[in-house]
Amino acid sequence: MSDTPFSTVIIASNRGPLSFSRDEHGESAASRGTGGLVTALTGALSHGGVWVASAMSEDDRAFAEAHPEGYVETTGEGAQYRVRSLTFSPDEFDGYYNYVSNGILWFLHHYLWDTVRAPVWRADTQQAWERYVAVNAAFAAALAEEAERAEGTPAFLIQDYHLSLVPAFLRDLIPDALISHFSHTPMVGPTYIRILPTQIRRALLRGLLGADVLGFHSQAWAQNFLESARAIPEARVDFGRSRVLMEGREILVKEHPMSIEVAPMRELANAPHVAERRDEIEDMRGDGALIVRVDRMELTKNILRGFLAFEAFLQRYPEWTGKVRFLALLSPSRTELPEYQSYTEDCLAEADRINRELGTSSRTPIEIVYQEDYDGAVAAYTAYDVLMVNPVIDGLNLVSMEGPVVNRRHGVLLLSRNAGSYSRLRKYAIGVNPYDIDEQAEALHRALTMPEEEKTQRARGLSRLVRSNPPSRWISHQLRDLERVGTRRAWFNAGDRR
Repeated sequence: MSDTPFSTVIIASNRGPLSFSRDEHGESAASRGTGGLVTALTGALSHGGVWVASAMSEDDRAFAEAHPEGYVETTGEGAQYRVRSLTFSPDEFDGYYNYVSNGILWFLHHYLWDTVRAPVWRADTQQAWERYVAVNAAFAAALAEEAERAEGTPAFLIQDYHLSLVPAFLRDLIPDALISHFSHTPMVGPTYIRILPTQIRRALLRGLLGADVLGFHSQAWAQNFLESARAIPEARVDFGRSRVLMEGREILVKEHPMSIEVAPMRELANAPHVAERRDEIEDMRGDGALIVRVDRMELTKNILRGFLAFEAFLQRYPEWTGKVRFLALLSPSRTELPEYQSYTEDCLAEADRINRELGTSSRTPIEIVYQEDYDGAVAAYTAYDVLMVNPVIDGLNLVSMEGPVVNRRHGVLLLSRNAGSYSRLRKYAIGVNPYDIDEQAEALHRALTMPEEEKTQRARGLSRLVRSNPPSRWISHQLRDLERVGTRRAWFNAGDRR
C-alpha cells in the first residue's frame, strides 16, 4: 500500500498468511492463505515488515523450529516481508486456542451460552487461562523483539480475540509503542461479559486497553466495548468522542467495517470451471426460483432457523411448492467441539424432515452440500434469486458482500439486523430478526415477489456500496489513526520538554 505512513508495519494474528506442507521430495513448501483479511493485511506490508503468527499444524511447527527467523514472502508489488511463526507445546496451545479462544471467548462475544446450564467455571478454567496468558505474553515478547530490529517507529496491528492481552503486555515492554487491535467478532456487552470470572473479565478489558486504537466492524460493537470498559475503575469513558482515557493515555474506539476485493471475486465468477458449476446449479433450479445460503456450519450462522423459516414460507404460501429450491452450501467448522457436532446433526436432520414432509420423489425443497466448496459457493452467488444471510450475531459477514458483487439475476439479500454488515448494507437489503421465523418467512415471500425494478435498484445499490469500500481503505484508516496518535504524542512530549 503506497500511502502507508509508517516505514515498518508489524502484524500479529493467531493464523498467519502462510501454511507449510511437505512436497513430493519431503521439502517444506509454503502456500498463501486466501480471503479478504490476508489480502488487506498483506497490503499494509507492501513496503516490508513482519507478520507474527502461531504455527498451527505439525508442518508449520517443523518449519518454524528449523527457521526461527521466519520465512521471507514477496508481495505482488515486489516488496518483501517476513513471516515469523511461534511454536508452543501441545498443552499450552490447546489451553490457549481450543479451551479459551474457541471455547470461551468465541462463545462470549457471540452470546452462545445456554446460561441455565453453561458455562461452569472450575479449576481447569484457570489452568487454561494461564496458558492463554502465557501465549499472549509470548506474542508480545516476539513483537518487542521485532521492534528492536525495525528502522523507525513501527505500527503494531494486532488481530482478534485470540490476542486480546497482547496490547497491554506490549505496552509494558514498549511504553511508547503505537498499537492497534482489531476485533473481527462482535464485542460483548457489559451485562453478558460479567459471566466471565472477575479476574478474567478485568484482564481481558485491561489487555485491550493497552492499545492506542481499538477497531470494530460495527458501531454497535464499538459501543459495547465502551459500555464494558466502564467497569475498569481507572478508565474514563468518553462516549461523545468514542474514546477511553486511562493512565494518561487516550484510547480511540473506532468503527472500520471491512469489505472484500471485488475484482478477484468477479474474475473467479467468470472462470470456466465456475461456469460449469453454475450450469449444474441452473439445472437443479429448473424453471423455478433459487434461495441460496453459504455458511460455515457454525452456531452463530442460524442455519437451523433458516430452514424452519423456509418451511414456514412454503406452508404459508403453498403455491410456491415445487417452484422454489433452497441450496445450502455448508462447510464443516470446529468439528471437534461437541456443541458443533450436535448442531450439525440437528441441521441435517431438520432439512431431512422438511424434505420428507414437503418434497416429492423427484424434487426436494432443500439441497445441502456439506463440504468445503468455494468454487461452488461463487457459482451459487451468481445464480441466486434470494441470498439468505441470517446469523444470530456476526462481527461482519463477508457472504453478504460477496454475493451481490457477482450475482447475475438482481437477487435480493435477506440480512440479519445482528450482522455487522447490516449497518452499511441496510438501505438495500431486507432486514430480518434472526430469531423470528415468521418474519423471515414473510421476508422470503417479499423477496420472491418483488417487482423487477425494485430488485434491480437494490442489487445495484448493494454492489455499489461494497465496491466503494475496498480492503485497502480498511487498513489505511487504521494506520492513519495510529499516525494521528503518534503525531499528538510527539506534540505533547515536545511540550513537556519545553
